[in-house]
Amino acid sequence: MAAWNKVSLGDLFTLANGVLGFVAITFILDKDFLGAINLLFLSMMMDGLDGYMARRFGSKHTRGQVLDSISDSISFAFAPALLIYAEFHTPGDSLKSIVSLLCAIAFLASGLFRLARFSVGGYQLSYFVGMPAPAGALVIVLICMLFGAVPPADGAHRYYFIALSSPALVLAFGLLVSFLMASEIPYPKIRGKMAAASGFALFLAVTPAIAGLLLIGDQPLYTAFSRTATSIALALSLVYVFGGPLYERHERTESG
Repeated sequence: MAAWNKVSLGDLFTLANGVLGFVAITFILDKDFLGAINLLFLSMMMDGLDGYMARRFGSKHTRGQVLDSISDSISFAFAPALLIYAEFHTPGDSLKSIVSLLCAIAFLASGLFRLARFSVGGYQLSYFVGMPAPAGALVIVLICMLFGAVPPADGAHRYYFIALSSPALVLAFGLLVSFLMASEIPYPKIRGKMAAASGFALFLAVTPAIAGLLLIGDQPLYTAFSRTATSIALALSLVYVFGGPLYERHERTESG
């Protein structure tokens, strides 16, 4: 029990991140993709709060960065990679299954590489080297919400709001995000207005789950609301994906 005496409040949020990622994996294995995605959104919230809690209430050890990377590897590397494969793996369609597997492997490997690079010194820099894994995971799960696999034909389908099933689009973004995470392209750290925008995007991403409890009786309204909220969240995320390097380059030019 001595080890647990060293667990701080920030550690609990970090552990919650990893646990939620693991539970999301079990949902993916059960083909409940929407439930898994909502759990991953919660893990992103935990990831955003653990650093604040550690700064606000202090830490009892120096292993927080390692613990954070381990939890992130579950929620933002393994779980999204499995989601990509599970959504588009099709028995009987070997080509589609192979492409899905390769995309999932690329995302997993890039995510793990990105997290390892960050934990061994990247966190000391004033910017991110490569797109951060949480941002990559957010883009992928939002893309899957709008353009993922068609849901099963049972009662649960009423909670889905896929705009168009487009495996090619999802897999293309999976490969793009994998490249950006493994690259050395500088991305700005999320602070100030950027943090507010990312928080707003995450809030919009989880609103369909809340709307499902309130609007599910009106299917057209629920679908329209959910697609709109998710589309705005995706647009804000893509601003960071494509605009982040330009912003960081501008900041370096101004400071230099």
